[in-house]
Amino acid sequence: MTVEGISAWPGGPGWPEWPETDEKSVRALARPLLSGRLAVSGARSVWSSDNERAARELAAMSGRQHAALTTNGSSAIVVALHALGIGPGDTVAMPATTWVSCATAVFRVGARPVYFDASQQSPCGDTAALPTAPSAILAIHLYAQPFDVARARALWPDVPIIEDVSHCQFGLSSHGQRLGGLGDISIMSLQATKIITCGEGGAVLTDDPDLAARLDSLIMDSRRRASAPEPAAANELEPAYLCHGANHALPETSAALLLDQLARFPYQAASRAEKASLFREFMEAEGWDVAADAGVLAGGTFYGLAMRIPDGRHPDEIIRNAYARTGVALDRVYPPVPDGPLYRPATVKQYADLVGDCSFSIPLSRLWHETSVVVPHHVFLAEPDQVEHLAATLCRPIPASATVLGQPGSERLPLGAKSPAAGSASLPVIDVIVITKGVRPTLDIALNSIAKQDVAAEIRTTIWIDGTAAQSLAIPAKLNAQVIHIDQADASTEDPFERIATLRELAMRRTTGDFVAFLDDDNEWERDHLSSLLDLAATTGSPAVHSWRTLIDAEGRPTSVTRFPWLPPGSLSDRRFQELLVLGVMGDGPVVRGSVTFDLPDSPHGMIDMGEWLFGRRLLSLLDFRRARTQQEVAERVGEDDILLEQLVALDVPVRCTELATLRYRLGGMSNIEYSGPLPDLAPSAE
Repeated sequence: MTVEGISAWPGGPGWPEWPETDEKSVRALARPLLSGRLAVSGARSVWSSDNERAARELAAMSGRQHAALTTNGSSAIVVALHALGIGPGDTVAMPATTWVSCATAVFRVGARPVYFDASQQSPCGDTAALPTAPSAILAIHLYAQPFDVARARALWPDVPIIEDVSHCQFGLSSHGQRLGGLGDISIMSLQATKIITCGEGGAVLTDDPDLAARLDSLIMDSRRRASAPEPAAANELEPAYLCHGANHALPETSAALLLDQLARFPYQAASRAEKASLFREFMEAEGWDVAADAGVLAGGTFYGLAMRIPDGRHPDEIIRNAYARTGVALDRVYPPVPDGPLYRPATVKQYADLVGDCSFSIPLSRLWHETSVVVPHHVFLAEPDQVEHLAATLCRPIPASATVLGQPGSERLPLGAKSPAAGSASLPVIDVIVITKGVRPTLDIALNSIAKQDVAAEIRTTIWIDGTAAQSLAIPAKLNAQVIHIDQADASTEDPFERIATLRELAMRRTTGDFVAFLDDDNEWERDHLSSLLDLAATTGSPAVHSWRTLIDAEGRPTSVTRFPWLPPGSLSDRRFQELLVLGVMGDGPVVRGSVTFDLPDSPHGMIDMGEWLFGRRLLSLLDFRRARTQQEVAERVGEDDILLEQLVALDVPVRCTELATLRYRLGGMSNIEYSGPLPDLAPSAE
């Protein structure tokens, strides 16, 4: 279950996000950074190029001999047109139903796009409607429907065909034809919503070695990869002496992500195929026309399923209904390019003279846009009962009382939990970490406060006992807890601040849940602590949320302070308290209103205790609890919570606060020892 992450085409609560990313993606992106190789024209490296590796893998999976990777799909079309010699005075024919950048790419080479209409059966259309032969055909497979390349070739045998397989990557048609291997040259977009993506990118593919060499030259500023670079050469490229190129090359970081995504394709395709088949069967039984080729559907190689609405409802009504009742964002079939709001070539001087006659006869393309909706491919990575619920929802009008998920009056769901209507619940998992020496009497209070949490989530508690405390603890029966004993030799330092940071990092690496929370053995949570944090994470999508804290004394009574407790007594502590008093962070009462940053002249960073946080595990796994501290930081008791916070600020993580004081923070720990007097065991707690 992906709970937070990059989501270019997001679903609602409980639906898969797209693209799927995890720790493997992070490791893949680390490779080009470790290698020092960030671009095909960058510094030389003993590490192999991710661009080359990804191009080979993409070509093999496409059934082509060669692939050249570009910065985006539009650049792929530009490069393909240049490779085929298309330019000023030429026309490029394409379906009227397509994304506007297909036309823009044609303008970029000085040619003029012309459009043919869709057919009743498919938005891909038929080139038979063209009155004269174009200079080239952009044969675009759309949604789950293949363009009939063979028919276009029969009609226009001397016209080169560029096959755009962005919507059916790695697909086989119902006739067993490899989509992407039918044209003279093929291209695909690797943009974030596609079933194969690297965030933003494209590819040009061919089986012709001479054409492949031209493609490399066009993409790498008239250069090619040198088979044996000179020892003193700054990079691994050399002049190709073929054709004048430009820099269209995909960065190594994007290629690394592409390799990560290619590895995921087989199981994703199998999931899409299984669920989409059931979905189509349900929808067609209800009178919907699902425009999908049987081969593409069976392979799970489709960008989305385009469906014509059978009962006269407007697509926007269907889309609103689906989002209100399931949280899924559907789409409409592309508007015909000449009709679309993004088609404005006359506003660019270079393109203005190329527009020509815009009065194309495209009534069926307009009809597809006006009567159809598209279900995105990532929906079919969800559980079968969710997909079934979506199908049932599409077939029913929206009730008057329905509200949109996430809007006032709607039901809020924990991030990672399914809509109740979507079938069986799938609760998010929160790993709670408690680090202790096992001797403080307040440990029982802390553990009981975890057991009393009223939250729609599975809580898994791990108690890390640091040292030689008794082997048995009074753990509340309700608590799903694991106890791990740590020998002193398991950590490399005796400094209490550094040791707690080491142990937190060790404990965090063992977590596998969706979220991670920490509770020190001298603190406790209010009953709604985790629920309020989880609710905020769900409604905002933030991977890091926190609460405020209430200061309590040794007896658990709320208490106020007259100086800043987390600095040694003195003028700096007094001044900091007065500054935070003015800001409303601290006041006459016991509540400390922590924040990521404070508007202070000498300390812009804020203050949030570890016990106030709820982290998405994926984010937390990228952060460090330790770094070398300066003598001044040691004197000012800078701890692991401060070190973590500075990384969140540097990354500009979208942190949110519940503005509820749900952590009960007991004064007297190792960062404010003066509030309790000497204690026999201080190392287990970190504030």
